[in-house]
Amino acid sequence: MTLGYTDGKTKIKIVFFTLSILGICSLTAYELRKVLSGPSVSLTCGHCDNLTTEDNTYTLSGTTSNISEIHLGNKKIYISSQGDFAETVLLYPGENMLSIHAKDRFGKEVKKDVVVYYKGVAKK
Repeated sequence: MTLGYTDGKTKIKIVFFTLSILGICSLTAYELRKVLSGPSVSLTCGHCDNLTTEDNTYTLSGTTSNISEIHLGNKKIYISSQGDFAETVLLYPGENMLSIHAKDRFGKEVKKDVVVYYKGVAKK
């Protein structure tokens, strides 16, 4: 039983059309993974637990992916084309809470908090 398509050219056209549709669906599914995964921020300090310094500045750095905007506190951070960032923060004596908020273009957000303890004494 045939479908009425006995012509060889017609069969090739049907196969090409089917493969094209499958390719488009595969590419769409592959690109959709970025939307589903949302933004990500990796800090170079790892878990950033119990960070202590005697210097009054601390450089917070890391890499990002799927980011449209990123802030350290209320200050916007600019990232490189590879997704890297480095921001130097002035510390006060004692415990300092550094909070990074990142958002992708679909509104999904991720937040990372880092606590840095500055042992220095304020100079008079």
